[in-house]
Amino acid sequence: MHKTDENDPWIAQEWKSFTITAALQGFVGGWGVWYDDALVSLERTGRFIAGTWAPKPGEDGPRPAGDGTWTRFVGRIGAVALRAAAPSTRPERREVLLNFLESWAESPFADPSYRFRTGRLAAEGPFGVRDGQGAAVAAYWPVKGKRRLLEARTGDAAPGLPGELLYAEDAHRGWGSPGQLRRLVALVRERGPMPWDPAAVVELSDASGISRPAAALTLAGNPGAGGYYQPFLDNDERAVLGLKTAEAEGARAELGRLRDADRIALLADVLPEDPADLWEPGGLRRVAARTAEAWCEQQGVRPRPPERTWQAALALETRIPATDLCHLFLDPAQAPLPPGFYLRVWPCPPEYRDLRTVWDVMGFPDADEVVDAVFTGLPWAYADLPAGDPVRDGAPEVVRVLRKVLAGKDSPAKVLYSGVVRGSGGSRRWDWLTGGACDRMMGRIVAGDLPPGRYESDPRACVPALVAEVADRLGLSEDAAALHLQLLTLAVPSDRNVRRWNGWAPARHRKAAGELVGRGLVVEDKRARAGRSVFLPGPWAHAAKPLPPVECWKAPLLGAVLSCGNGVRQTQVTALPPLPGTLPELFAAAWRRVCDGDDPSAAAC
Repeated sequence: MHKTDENDPWIAQEWKSFTITAALQGFVGGWGVWYDDALVSLERTGRFIAGTWAPKPGEDGPRPAGDGTWTRFVGRIGAVALRAAAPSTRPERREVLLNFLESWAESPFADPSYRFRTGRLAAEGPFGVRDGQGAAVAAYWPVKGKRRLLEARTGDAAPGLPGELLYAEDAHRGWGSPGQLRRLVALVRERGPMPWDPAAVVELSDASGISRPAAALTLAGNPGAGGYYQPFLDNDERAVLGLKTAEAEGARAELGRLRDADRIALLADVLPEDPADLWEPGGLRRVAARTAEAWCEQQGVRPRPPERTWQAALALETRIPATDLCHLFLDPAQAPLPPGFYLRVWPCPPEYRDLRTVWDVMGFPDADEVVDAVFTGLPWAYADLPAGDPVRDGAPEVVRVLRKVLAGKDSPAKVLYSGVVRGSGGSRRWDWLTGGACDRMMGRIVAGDLPPGRYESDPRACVPALVAEVADRLGLSEDAAALHLQLLTLAVPSDRNVRRWNGWAPARHRKAAGELVGRGLVVEDKRARAGRSVFLPGPWAHAAKPLPPVECWKAPLLGAVLSCGNGVRQTQVTALPPLPGTLPELFAAAWRRVCDGDDPSAAAC
């Protein structure tokens, strides 16, 4: 929503609702009910508890504020305070948060003399009761005869309730005294937001196992929150946090499974006793240390993938976040479920209520996301990560565990997914997983056939003798011969990939490509989604994401399925299964075709 006409009362009210929900996004629910009068109701709720406001005749108590989820802030307002102080928070939202904190500081919710409980009450109508023991109010409208309850005790017993108490729990009592809130608000208004420290982000990432972008969002008080506006972060917000668009979205997905209550609890007590410490040297690093401790207690510790590996996983665009994919390979046998993993089977069968690992969910609908990611990740780890990378080293164990899970006699995965499980009409994925190609790839990882830091996609590293043969027969330099084999064989030999695999600077890459162009072995061109400027001569097959476009000559080598029917004039890649062999095998097969007179320029689609 965009503010278009301040004079239109309806638009003005909608804009206030949008501003409030956007400022508190990820902490409260109820989009569309946080109008300005909701904040008035929240303030009246506090005054009712304190005894300084009474309902008018005929009213039972203060009206519910928003959707009632604001009660999570009682004793945990520190999460809102961190976001208000963060330099990435948009100015208009910062002002909403500062006003909110000022109001909170003056309310009973920040008063340590009150003891709060939240819960559910069997009651249909609105209510507000106050007696010598304290007060109780309905925090939201009734849902199936139940109402969200907020109870404030000042005496030894509970105040009288107009219905059956279904459950209640004591509210957390943490950071956020009236003095702390007032001081933080004053400091932000006097000094501006707290200074940003990239070193603190790295420390949180290292200690918790979350990615660097996810750690940045968390320290900014924005751990995966979103949904009320697009883009997730604007250019200024990303610039402050040092994030690219894809990194921000990847981090949002990584943290997106956290529940709103988890986010509030995670950040409730990470601020310093004296808020002024946020502006001191090392202040944010001390916040990071407390946040790491809270994260590990709430979500557990996970191994952190190398930054370059996380970036490569992010580019895969799998249906699970990049960090979750890396964690799956870093700890295959005990790969934990992502935070808040949601099973779309309800009610959950009793035998599946204590699920702990990714493999435990193989009988549920959500498991197809994991299975898709695994079948994408295995050839990626083998071919696109360097020797010695911990994620690559975990691939053989992933294969072993997945085979065991899917082959088990009593495995619920057998009924899961027709594209994976045995007996599903000759699944290519199952055949690949249990076939020789997968075994040989994993065998090369286990054997350590590559020098540390080198890539299987670099033929100089995996088939140096073949590179020498190509160079000798065609009269090419070693670099040009290696690049020629990559263009003949690999599905995505983009400039960025080739330079990473080969360790080349742009000038060295251009020199090798120019040599191939000069010999007529490749042609220069611009093609959509190719990421390169040189191609094998001959026809080209387009593709829609996530499939890559390729030269038609490569299709049989890669097992790609091409189609040009249904009135489509352009040839399209419609399927690209996992690698049908090891890269040394495929490099050799491609070269044999050339030696046998199979000219790429004469290929047909």
